[in-house]
Amino acid sequence: MIPRRVSLIFLLLFLVPEIATVSALMTKPNCTETCGNISIPFPFGIGTGCSMNDWFSVDCNKTTADSPSRAFLSRINMEVLKISLGSSRVRVNSPIISSGCSGRGANLSFDMTGSPFVFSSLNIFIAMGCNNRALLNRIEPEIVGCTSTCGANNLTSSSTEGKEKRYCSGNNCCQTRIPSNLQVFSASLGTTEDSNDQGRNQCKVAFIVDRAWSLDNIKSPEAVQDMQHVPVILDWFMYSDDIRVENSEAKNCSPPVQLVSGMWGLSTLTLYSNSTTCSCNLGYDGNPYLPDGCTDIDECKNPNGNWCSGMTKCVNVPGGYKCDLDKAKITFLILGAATGFCCCLLVFGGYINL
Repeated sequence: MIPRRVSLIFLLLFLVPEIATVSALMTKPNCTETCGNISIPFPFGIGTGCSMNDWFSVDCNKTTADSPSRAFLSRINMEVLKISLGSSRVRVNSPIISSGCSGRGANLSFDMTGSPFVFSSLNIFIAMGCNNRALLNRIEPEIVGCTSTCGANNLTSSSTEGKEKRYCSGNNCCQTRIPSNLQVFSASLGTTEDSNDQGRNQCKVAFIVDRAWSLDNIKSPEAVQDMQHVPVILDWFMYSDDIRVENSEAKNCSPPVQLVSGMWGLSTLTLYSNSTTCSCNLGYDGNPYLPDGCTDIDECKNPNGNWCSGMTKCVNVPGGYKCDLDKAKITFLILGAATGFCCCLLVFGGYINL
């Protein structure tokens, strides 16, 4: 006869693979989930019928037999580095423009009109080189650009919350913010009017880049030019006509907004009419763009996911958990106290009889 303890161990080993395979569905059925090491969740998709529409269609290309597959947004031909559903952002590779360097010209244009993508305000515009004047055009009524002077490379450090950040201070390298929700622009390079030929024929570069990108290893414009691409962040949204919005206790869909500063403090501004983004509500996880894509998180399975302790036990409920009194612990405590009290009585009684 097999001991009960051994039987229980065999039962647990049988159940573990089933538990491990349970995960939230992130793609439409029968669609590829990854390209190389990049996850491709819906509304993005690889292949016919796997994306919300053509704008979210992803090509998975393999350049050589030994190289990993690379994902590209089909309509705008930008390489995908990471897709974030919760923040409605996609990190992509963006080209660098250069002048006086080998390889590329001094102009670059983007036009994503009609697409669900905009350049995020989390990006910055950087120019490098001697007497380099870099401008972002076609963004009327604003004019955005910066000028880097000649001299030694000057990357200044600042510390925020204990983390050191490098940024350009104007000497051979300058940076500036870009307007929010940028879809159409052109970038150009030139030489400052008072340059007196200094730096006129030297290598100059400019690019929009994710502001979290590290400048630590960049020593010269040539080093950037050799990279060919830098990472940028695109915000994205859904047109309401493309998605059936059904808010529930598990998810919420609403027009994308941004915080704007005014005389009365911060307020919200709707980015585009007839647009929406979705997210799983607190206590749920998964893909809000799929039917029943947001599933309840069982906080009780994670000891660090709940605050229940002592005489309480964690009970999972939709979207959260509650701490109920643990009757078994209380019963055990009462029995222990009663047993201890009886033992004390017996000892005390024996002492009296003596």
